[in-house]
Amino acid sequence: MGNVQFSDNMKIRGLQAGDIAEIRALHEKYYSQFEFPPFHDALNAFIIEDEKDEIVLAGCVEKVAESMLVTNKAKSRIKIGKALVEAQKCSVFTCAINHIRDLYAFVDNDEYAHHLIKHGFNDGGRTLKLRIP
Repeated sequence: MGNVQFSDNMKIRGLQAGDIAEIRALHEKYYSQFEFPPFHDALNAFIIEDEKDEIVLAGCVEKVAESMLVTNKAKSRIKIGKALVEAQKCSVFTCAINHIRDLYAFVDNDEYAHHLIKHGFNDGGRTLKLRIP
């Protein structure tokens, strides 16, 4: 990625190995409660600089996955529960072989949500989604 100039004298460029120390310092200062982002294993890692060529923001687009299931609700709760466990195994395997660290499941059923949390999913709290056309 070459440098791209934006308005307000901001520019974006690809992350370089020499940026990591400064990004780590910023991360420790402002975001130590979070895991350091996987810049080197992301789909894209970038730096946004100001007019002084100082880092304003470092970012990356991480590989994530969403497990999408269509369930036959006519089946028993026990069969559905067992099927959800098997679907989770398949989804985790798929993520592992593709080096994807996060698997999402968006549910509109409290019982399914409870089941998934019982089997290792975390309540993500506030999740925002942007559908790319």
